[in-house]
Amino acid sequence: MYSLFIGRWQPFHEGHKALIDSVLAEGKPVVIAIRDTPISEDNPYSVEERTEMIKKVYGDKVGICVIPDIAEIVYGRKVGYGIRMLTLNEKIEGVSGTKIRDSKKRVIWFTGNTGGGKTTLAYTLKERLNGIVLDGDEMRASISLGLGFSQEDREENNLRTARLAQVLNAQGYNVIVSMIAPFEATRKKIAEICNPYWIYVKSNVNDPNKPYEIPTNPDVTIDQTVDSLMESLEKIVKEVGGLK
Repeated sequence: MYSLFIGRWQPFHEGHKALIDSVLAEGKPVVIAIRDTPISEDNPYSVEERTEMIKKVYGDKVGICVIPDIAEIVYGRKVGYGIRMLTLNEKIEGVSGTKIRDSKKRVIWFTGNTGGGKTTLAYTLKERLNGIVLDGDEMRASISLGLGFSQEDREENNLRTARLAQVLNAQGYNVIVSMIAPFEATRKKIAEICNPYWIYVKSNVNDPNKPYEIPTNPDVTIDQTVDSLMESLEKIVKEVGGLK
């Protein structure tokens, strides 16, 4: 008996993989159904391209089929199969923020205004910790596609990324986030979701159109006008540990 996943997969990303992996880990076979959405700005990949994305990740481990661009799924009583929801919007059962902090795997969040070098640090740390990077630009092109830059949309982008980080961390990954997260109230909500180590990267940007509230008590503060890239990296590893 197969577990069926239906989606656009525009594009297929780590969040999708985390959900599918959670079912494969139970030893259940999986079929991924690709909705045949027409090409548009919001749906730029063809069915063939999306099929290839999934095959690069899973090879022959999952079945793949193409279905029409459905508008809804309708089911009745006693349909003969189970229906359940897997979502990034809920905490993983049995995994609290404290437990994530106590585990060998970490969520590490680089916060700071534009121009401080967050992304460079994140990808350098990725190699050190054998982790996964969730970059702000990539998140906006995938799980947050269509969100704008209002305070509300920026918070939603941050919280979606936090939920994805939690899921990946629960799957056993070191997760490194490079995202401005400019508002203290939003950072508190992020902490409730995935309890990251906060790495504040100082920036000289002082643009009223890009407001940023400096963290009051980050785990590490980085100023790359003072410390080199490798010195900054060592400060971070000393705080979060170098476990893989």
